[in-house]
Amino acid sequence: MATNGFDRRTFLKAGALAAIAGSVKLPLAGADEVADSPYGPFKMGMQSYSVRNWKTLDEVLVKAKELGIKYVEFYPGHMDLDPNKAPEFKKKLDEAGINAAAIGVCNFGGDVKANRRIFEFAHAMGMYTVSADFEPKAAVSLDRLCEEFPDVHIGIHNHGPNSRYQKPEDVIACVKDHHKNLGATADLGHYIRSKQDPLEVLEKLKDRLYGCHFKDYKFNEKGQEQETIPGQGTLKVKEALVLLKKYNFQGCISLEYESNPANPIPDMQKALELIRAAVKEI
Repeated sequence: MATNGFDRRTFLKAGALAAIAGSVKLPLAGADEVADSPYGPFKMGMQSYSVRNWKTLDEVLVKAKELGIKYVEFYPGHMDLDPNKAPEFKKKLDEAGINAAAIGVCNFGGDVKANRRIFEFAHAMGMYTVSADFEPKAAVSLDRLCEEFPDVHIGIHNHGPNSRYQKPEDVIACVKDHHKNLGATADLGHYIRSKQDPLEVLEKLKDRLYGCHFKDYKFNEKGQEQETIPGQGTLKVKEALVLLKKYNFQGCISLEYESNPANPIPDMQKALELIRAAVKEI
């Protein structure tokens, strides 16, 4: 369970990381900073796995600017989780006008040092959320890290049918008796694949929702799944945004589009158009 105890080494290390984080701008804007955004109160971004064919951080930032978004949830393949590199990464992000809202999907396990390194990196970068996957029993070991790094939120990412978190109830059962910063990153596309209603998912996870992936699927007459541009399949974009606004969602809405990895930008731009139109209506 969570604990308030720190040894001297932990205290000094946390202080050093705080100094690093204090030297860079925190990524998540307040309501006043997004008031004039075409996405209203939402921090609209992308999951950089969508542009996985571009391998470097510089290339990802170019794609984000093409999309006209200011937030990115980084796929770990695009950003080495090294706290010492945070100033270098933040400099590039600031120059591009891009905010690192989250990173994931990251795995937590029995290696305490590896788990801590992820928290340290997210803290040094000023990231709100780490989208994560871990065995339910690992939640106990994460409580103390959540207590030590209260600015970092852990969102369990669902991976679709036959995964250990295929239903929102699976996430709730894992986190209910643990630190309040242990919650969910709801991949709405994967929930659709698991035959879960995305709107019901958002309502169930509301007070433990720290990230949200806008991904979409539809099913043909044979029941076979097919990814679509978010908003052109099962996902009801407007209704989902209404719920996120209702529950004062503070994380990043990460557009994720896994199809057409060689040229995803045109389809992602269409998705963002649908999202902007929905924002105007609410």
